[in-house]
Amino acid sequence: MRRQNEAYQSSLKLAQEAKEEVNKQLGEAMESQAYVYVREVSLQVQITDLQDMAEASKKLQKDLEAQCYGQAERLEKMEEEMATKAKALGLLQVDHDKLQTEVNRLQVEKEALEKQVASGDSTIEELEKFKKALIDDMPGTFEEGLKEALVQAACENPGINVSNCDPTYHVVEGQVVPLELDD
Repeated sequence: MRRQNEAYQSSLKLAQEAKEEVNKQLGEAMESQAYVYVREVSLQVQITDLQDMAEASKKLQKDLEAQCYGQAERLEKMEEEMATKAKALGLLQVDHDKLQTEVNRLQVEKEALEKQVASGDSTIEELEKFKKALIDDMPGTFEEGLKEALVQAACENPGINVSNCDPTYHVVEGQVVPLELDD
């Protein structure tokens, strides 16, 4: 009976140690899962930020186009004004010196406006180049960030399969699923 009791106590002690080891491993697994979730949320925030920047860029482009159209209409109206004044000069030929001064003044205005338009055009071209550079850099930056995140995830979780992870997938309730367009 004493031997049975010692054997039972020994088995009980081994079971208790095994339980403690299992609890320890469970705690480590939960910490690992929490880290993956935090990383996923961080990546989702980055994706949202990139999408917001793309929308802002589109809005800026539309605003610039509207400004260009407005400037073109103003220039057209001013050119029509000049044509009307030139016709009046040809028809009237009254007070030549006074009209000549007016024509000279209008010519200076035209040159100033042309300089403004040229300056606006060069500014628009610079903004277009800047916008294109930003747009060209965004996918590469996003892809580099995603690749880095996948490498980190694989390093911190050996044995994890990240081969099916790309920008068209995301994690929902612990599962990697295809990204739907309405997300």
